[in-house]
Amino acid sequence: MPEIHSNDRILVFAPHPDDESLAAGGLIKRARDLNATVMVVVMTDGSSAATPDELSQYLEKSNKSNSTGIAELRYQETTSALSKLGVNTSNIIFLGYPDTGLRFLFEDYWDPDKPYQSNTPFNHFDHSPYNFTYQPNVTYTGSNVAENLKQIMNDFKPTIIIVPDGLDEHRDHWATNAFVMYSAAATNFKGTIYTYLVHKGGTKWPSPPNYQPSLNLTPPQELQSQNISWIETPLTSDEEKAKEEAVNSYGLPLSLTKGYLKSFIRTNELFIIPQTVNAQIISSTNFTKTGMPSSSFEDVRYDYNTKTLKTSDEMSSVRVARDNENCYIVINSTHQINGELIYQYHFRLLENGQFKRLDVKVQNGTAVYEKKSVNNLQPENNATAEVQGNILVLKIPLNIFKNVSFLMMNTDVNDKNGQLMDLSAWRELKVA
Repeated sequence: MPEIHSNDRILVFAPHPDDESLAAGGLIKRARDLNATVMVVVMTDGSSAATPDELSQYLEKSNKSNSTGIAELRYQETTSALSKLGVNTSNIIFLGYPDTGLRFLFEDYWDPDKPYQSNTPFNHFDHSPYNFTYQPNVTYTGSNVAENLKQIMNDFKPTIIIVPDGLDEHRDHWATNAFVMYSAAATNFKGTIYTYLVHKGGTKWPSPPNYQPSLNLTPPQELQSQNISWIETPLTSDEEKAKEEAVNSYGLPLSLTKGYLKSFIRTNELFIIPQTVNAQIISSTNFTKTGMPSSSFEDVRYDYNTKTLKTSDEMSSVRVARDNENCYIVINSTHQINGELIYQYHFRLLENGQFKRLDVKVQNGTAVYEKKSVNNLQPENNATAEVQGNILVLKIPLNIFKNVSFLMMNTDVNDKNGQLMDLSAWRELKVA
């Protein structure tokens, strides 16, 4: 990690209370010791950390009031943890959005008149009911999340942003990455972004999955062969000790995870430099295994059904190419493309200071533009799809992107009933 200076302003995003300490507790401690300013933004209420019975048992064992709500408890644990790292409560922002709901806000519940209804045991609201959140009573919509983040970035003026990586397997982490990418582009952020992983490979990572404070944290095995720019931050003994004290402040999740959280207490921390995908200029659209464009992003995810680490059955890679007239998004699968599956392509385009979105659905070889939000584009020129064995090629007119200053995209695959089967990380894409 490049050296931190006293004039740095570091903005750390945590999808849930404890993520900031697990992933970057040592870095936060170092920054504060160097008099750098640190602001931590907790995205959700953390209300899915326990069941009602688990919360009741924990409160009873820890001699805490049974009237304490889980969100309030998570708030208290976070302020206690960050105080161990030198961060004052005034530099902690709780947004109060629904735990396990961020992906739905980013994808399907964006518009102000279409709030998301949380359905966790402790949160059945369509707005933040907490008195300690950044915007009291804010409705659960993606546009509100983005507006909150843009306001925070404009007010805080960060030089460094720390955020979950899009390869993280928890949907809230995946969506936090997307929201921050979106908001950073919207505010013309020119600093440095580093990403981190917390959920990768189930409980197989960190390895070994227990308290080993004398060991190094190494990248997940399934990512070690991929083209990822890893940044390692060795921790001093004081930094590691402060991180351990911070992690120990999270009594509720510690009581339920059998010490798993402590497996992040190591002699170092790992971060990733985000990648930008540059579309490869091509002359032939006959995509075979040997003719695939080189610009790609691959994804290996943990299969919670088979308990194995594997390249996805539906998308082993997503590659991007273009010629003078069209942009080609090429999905490579490990088997023949299934016509009944629903392949979806999502784009966010910054054009003349305004974000627009483009959503394309492909099923049975037919591509159609979808209307998911009021700012959806509905281009006159049709998109088309072609199957070439185990390769699905989406062709989009290049002129859609001609005035775009920033472009991000991801893809996902659903079964015929709309059940999510696979999705890729969001990536910044350059096609010009």
